[in-house]
Amino acid sequence: MRIVTKGFLSLTALSFCVGTFSSVCLAAPTISATKLSSDAQSGETQILISGSGFTDKKHSLPLYFFDFEGDRLTQNPKYSYVSTPVTTNGLLTSETTPTGSGKSMRWRIQQDYRALPIPEIDFNSDRLYVYFHRRYNFDIGDSSTWGTNGFNLKTNRLWADTKNNIYIGYQGKEGSSSGRIYPEYTAEGGAVWTGSRLPQVADQWLQEEIIYETGDLGIKNGRFDLVRNGTSAHDQLFRMRTSSYPDPYDQLVFDQITDQTPADKYLYIYFDNIYIDDSFHRVYVSDAPVYSDAKFRLIQVPTEWNDTSITVTFNPGSYSPSNLYLYVVDGNGDANAYGVEICETDCPSPPNPPKSFDLQ
Repeated sequence: MRIVTKGFLSLTALSFCVGTFSSVCLAAPTISATKLSSDAQSGETQILISGSGFTDKKHSLPLYFFDFEGDRLTQNPKYSYVSTPVTTNGLLTSETTPTGSGKSMRWRIQQDYRALPIPEIDFNSDRLYVYFHRRYNFDIGDSSTWGTNGFNLKTNRLWADTKNNIYIGYQGKEGSSSGRIYPEYTAEGGAVWTGSRLPQVADQWLQEEIIYETGDLGIKNGRFDLVRNGTSAHDQLFRMRTSSYPDPYDQLVFDQITDQTPADKYLYIYFDNIYIDDSFHRVYVSDAPVYSDAKFRLIQVPTEWNDTSITVTFNPGSYSPSNLYLYVVDGNGDANAYGVEICETDCPSPPNPPKSFDLQ
């Protein structure tokens, strides 16, 4: 894609707190200018974002980024901070992708409960941000997919060395809206049921996000936020650690199935654009001009990041760049409330908004 630009775009953006439990935002990212350019070596399009309040990121790249392009089942080494290869356990396919082009990874459910589509991802931080596209070709509410004991699906799980863990799980015999979040061994109270807010869905690409922050010992203040297609599934905090299970989570697991499914069934899970980081910093593009309306959010991979400047490799998906808006999320999880247009030529400057925004 060749994009022509005449220079920097003079733009500002209203601040907005997007952390689930924030009430007032005094300083969030402000985008003052953007510039589209083409990388001389790769030919890829980049966006240089200038402004303030981005906050410093300890490493510009995410820990891992899997895009399944270039006949690669490992993370993309150019856009991943962790260089040791992690090889996913599926097959590359072009039969379906979230943007209609390129490739995704397809994994067939195995009869061994220890089989995983993606090996366990280790991390060493008190927070984790995960973004990915996932598609199931089956409905766990369909009894033909069940094994002897039903269909027990843990779509994502965080583990600690002391075996305390938290998961979002479904049970086929209870239907596709049986989702529950449960911190095993440390829960204070029962599971948080997500029901129709986060059902297991067949034959549809879903844009999923996980926002994790460890809790204090014995206190119900840990975060395990789940966001699907731009909508949060719950507003609960969790007790994640106790004196008997003191370790913070340090391992991420995708799609653990602990009840066998029929061996003659071809039950597939597809993945694409897996972005895993130990920071809440991130950049999205969306077709919505206001963040609260941004249900479609396509992650952009940063290659340079400091408090006043970010460079990302631009991926518009199936959208025209002129139909997209840019959002920056800082290290606290706060974003600009109004998106900045991405234009092939200069964009008009909007009027200056207030410097802060109170979220009631």
